[in-house]
Amino acid sequence: MAIKQKLFIDLCGGIDHAVALWYALHAQHVEVVGVGCSDPQPGRGSRLIKKCVEQAHPDARIPVASGGSLSLFGESTAHERSEGQQQDAARLLVELANMHREELTVVTAGRLTNLARAVAIDPRLPEKLKRVVIQGGAIRVPGNATAIAEANLYADPEAAAFVWAAGLPLTLVPLDATRHLWLTPEESRELLNKAVRLGVASAAQTHEVPLDAWGAMVAAVHTERVHKERMKLAIECHSPLSRGAVLADLRAKPSVGTDTEVVVNMEVDDARKWLHELIGKEGDQQ
Repeated sequence: MAIKQKLFIDLCGGIDHAVALWYALHAQHVEVVGVGCSDPQPGRGSRLIKKCVEQAHPDARIPVASGGSLSLFGESTAHERSEGQQQDAARLLVELANMHREELTVVTAGRLTNLARAVAIDPRLPEKLKRVVIQGGAIRVPGNATAIAEANLYADPEAAAFVWAAGLPLTLVPLDATRHLWLTPEESRELLNKAVRLGVASAAQTHEVPLDAWGAMVAAVHTERVHKERMKLAIECHSPLSRGAVLADLRAKPSVGTDTEVVVNMEVDDARKWLHELIGKEGDQQ
């Protein structure tokens, strides 16, 4: 009997993140042991995550914890301080890392605030985790938050820099590897209509939906389908023009930055079949 991968998934609200979570919850040889949320809209992401978990595994007890709505150095509200919401997801990650020592893979598809807080709580966290797969950054392609910065790292670059300095076993899945993964407006509408029927969404939308989070989940679950390069990376936190950007030392003999495994390409044909079944379509598209 194959040993199941144990995943802690950290995401925020949105149908693209729901697709990534749904994929992990239904993947063979995968056990989702916990989910964290860092949605800027308090409550939205947690509700969506809980609905997905309830629909996928009604009898499972998968803990879901909020990480609050603020960046690493953001000032919490009195309510968040009184409820302890700012560190709930971080504490859950630390607890699960101790419970599943050297077996736990962390997959992040949002800003890295919860992961940074977890390392601050337990500086020995890097030696307890098996892998950390981060969806974010743009290296050889334009960003989606600014011309050079990707949204997840741009949302909290200090947290990202802290994570890179912590010595975690990092694998980055940047826009370079996922930029071709999209739902068309028609596919988005079909998926949202299905989500509404399942009770995990309340309204449909018709614009194109990027599937960067889903791509990172495929890379985390199916390591045999990804092609990686080892690069030295740093996170820019100071310059107003490049804040949140991933700076890669691409010289022949790189010397600046932290060694990081970077996914540069992935094979997603089999995963696309699952996606088309989820949407309710048949055959290969796109």
